Amino acid sequence: MNASILVIDDDKAFQLLCEEALTNEGFEVRTAGTIARGVAAMNEATPDVIILDRRLPDGDGIDVIATLRAEGTAAPLVLIATAYGDVENAVEALRAGAFDYLTKPIQLADLVVKLHKLFESRGLRDRLRIARSSAAGTPAVAPTSKAMRLVVESLTRVAESPLTPVLLNGPSGSGKQRAAEMLHQMTFATKDVDAPFMQVNCAALPEDLIENELFGHEKGAFTDAKATQRGLIEMAAGGTLFLDEVSELPLRSQAKLLKFLDTMRFRRLGGQREIAVELRVVAATNADIRELVRKGNFREDLYHRLSVFAVGVPPLADRRDDIPDLALTFVRWFAERVKKRVTGIAPEAMRALQAYAYPGNVRELRNMIERAVILTRGPELVERDLMFPSENMTPRAQPGFFIVELGPDGAPPPIDQIERSYVGRVLQHCSGHRTAAAHTLGISYPTFLKRLRELGLE
Repeated sequence: MNASILVIDDDKAFQLLCEEALTNEGFEVRTAGTIARGVAAMNEATPDVIILDRRLPDGDGIDVIATLRAEGTAAPLVLIATAYGDVENAVEALRAGAFDYLTKPIQLADLVVKLHKLFESRGLRDRLRIARSSAAGTPAVAPTSKAMRLVVESLTRVAESPLTPVLLNGPSGSGKQRAAEMLHQMTFATKDVDAPFMQVNCAALPEDLIENELFGHEKGAFTDAKATQRGLIEMAAGGTLFLDEVSELPLRSQAKLLKFLDTMRFRRLGGQREIAVELRVVAATNADIRELVRKGNFREDLYHRLSVFAVGVPPLADRRDDIPDLALTFVRWFAERVKKRVTGIAPEAMRALQAYAYPGNVRELRNMIERAVILTRGPELVERDLMFPSENMTPRAQPGFFIVELGPDGAPPPIDQIERSYVGRVLQHCSGHRTAAAHTLGISYPTFLKRLRELGLE
């Protein structure tokens, strides 16, 4: 069962944003606009965490907290939302039993970080791990292509050295996060420990928050530091810290990260005591860090420290042998999620999938299959279920000149005969891929199918 979140807020836009952002993180999300509907949702299934607005149409959100405490059962943790600067309301909510408070307008990136920390710190690591596995897309798929087998072999070797930094480089959506999770699993699979896997997207947090998230802070370190807070480095001790989009780190934070990597010691913000930890840092980027170093946007010494063991994750277009297994795994996974009996992919649809260019890599394939599973009406995906951006179809070259042969008397053939021959040539040029042929002819896919039937080419 995934880690579950219940959002009780009468702001429909906020409900939708939370649902999208937190579902993408792997959480199971439900929403309610009133206290009554929120209580009904809790009676159906108790969530792990409630994000609760203070002011609701049918009452005060604090009443929900009081109800939960009165029941005396394993109540969910409550994060209550208060207006900016409304300290009295926040204090009242904490006294009533809220675990923490959120200041409106709520920043979704901050909310995601807070939720991950919450699950890690409250003994819910197993559910969080399931959530992350769900967010990654599917269970692991054994690679077929030579390129990905080499990646797995490299990860297997560095797994034997649990403190060696690893740099994953590859285009967006190619599977760098999955590679980091795989390395973590390989490293600790045989050890009888519950090793944490903490991650942060360096591009998603403002510059003034990133150091606080990494290193934590002491009580009183700044105006809103009401209590000591551990950072992700401290929480990842004994496991793995995954720095996604590390090239986006500000230069000041790069210097502090370098010092930590050199000594494996750090100080919380506002702290005097050095804290020693042991962990592996896995960094990932889709940028050319060497070019950033040349331009002065990334520290050369940090680059060399992070890239002690560098692994390139190839784009999906360079490992097409993996597409069938990935696609079928996505089909089964999404079919289970949407409760549909979809078990496979028709041959012509699989050929079209293997012919596509995938500028968005594995992430694009995953999204394409999810959409197709929702659209299909049969037990397997067919070509019309797939929606390709036409400009990325391959092959995409024009079929060249087409010569019309005149009859024995010099008369030209009927137009339908010319069109039938020409469309047949286009299909041959596109290796039988009807979506690509429609694109080449400059017509929509439904129009192309209709014309195929009329020409007897279906």
